[in-house]
Amino acid sequence: MIQDGRYCGDVADQVNAVIAALRRVQTDMLNDHVKACIEASLSRDLPDRERQRLVDEITRLMGDLGRRS
Repeated sequence: MIQDGRYCGDVADQVNAVIAALRRVQTDMLNDHVKACIEASLSRDLPDRERQRLVDEITRLMGDLGRRS
């Protein structure tokens, strides 16, 4: 688009659309992963260390989502 001389605002709109689409994919992927972590934690007899690893991972992922702009 830039090489074709398109208007800067049009290019920015397209970039924003791509970013929004990637965020939706990321959110869906993380939702599935968090669900799997929770199910694994509840359905198995996990050692405390593994359970804590899952909690830490979920906390980190949720924090990453909160920092998106």
